[in-house]
Amino acid sequence: MSARAVCRCGWSGTYSSRARAEAMGAKHVCKMDDGVRRATRRHRCARCGLEAVYENAGATEARYWFNKHSCRKRELAMLRAAEAALREALIDRTPKPCLHKAANHQHSTRACYVLDKCRCKPCSRANCEAETWRERQKAYGRYNKYVPAGPVREHVRTLADAGMGLKQVAKISGVPNGTLWKLMYGKRQPDGSQIPSRRALRETAEKLFALDPDWNGPLQLADGAVLSASDSSAASRKLQALIALGWSMSQIGRRLGMEWSRNAHPVIKGERCITVATARKADALYAELWETPPPETNQRERIAASRSRNYAEQHGWGPLIVPEVDEVESGAGRWVTRRGVQVWERAS
Repeated sequence: MSARAVCRCGWSGTYSSRARAEAMGAKHVCKMDDGVRRATRRHRCARCGLEAVYENAGATEARYWFNKHSCRKRELAMLRAAEAALREALIDRTPKPCLHKAANHQHSTRACYVLDKCRCKPCSRANCEAETWRERQKAYGRYNKYVPAGPVREHVRTLADAGMGLKQVAKISGVPNGTLWKLMYGKRQPDGSQIPSRRALRETAEKLFALDPDWNGPLQLADGAVLSASDSSAASRKLQALIALGWSMSQIGRRLGMEWSRNAHPVIKGERCITVATARKADALYAELWETPPPETNQRERIAASRSRNYAEQHGWGPLIVPEVDEVESGAGRWVTRRGVQVWERAS
């Protein structure tokens, strides 16, 4: 049976068999309208099955480039492709729900891939992109996602010495409690041992180093933390200033939620250290009443206000005076210490 070979340039030929037509069609040199002579050469490897097509190449050139291919590399590529297809068939691509109590990991994220063991295509793609980015940053020498955990751990211990517990550090910095626990004590191993983290995320380290107990002040501590003597005396000084205005200890104690004889009296006199919660209440109470005189509508209220002023005068308590900037620079006053508290005294 005859076969016909046809070219897009208009050439055609009839041959005795199909194989003969394909062979002659391959040898045909096509001349298109643009004047470029084109030739197509096809070669097939009997070992690895590679089929190569060369355009605009002569027989010698096509044979040269065909001999450059490696059957071993092609066989390895075919083997890897077969293994990938087998793994793809065995992997469960069903989306897995997030079962964590304090998190809601979303699909198409690496967190869902790692923590929830979800192998759906969006999660796998996100993990692949994250890993590719990490390897590229390492190759460029710009991968600085982690820092040594030792200095970060020492800083957290410094915060603990200042009175900030792990829960308060986590609350202020925004670092999860589990991350702080692993940083300080480590994750429990199957054998019962605990090894602290050797590395920490740079973002976590920056959040923790941003906490400075000296700069943040004592009111950054937890409500139950006990203040030092100097911080407690500062809060007591504000309450003493209210007594100098005429507010009685019983009124201040009620507003602070204390019993006068048991708690309010030693707090106002500065005889014991107080908690952060009490210091916050004292600050709020002073901000509310420092410009408001006590009520004196009847005889009993006038007597209570007079007794408070006399008591404050006997103990050397006076209203707090905040100096102006020009007063400090010009020397129009001085700081004096009264009962262990720094008070600004204007020049008369």
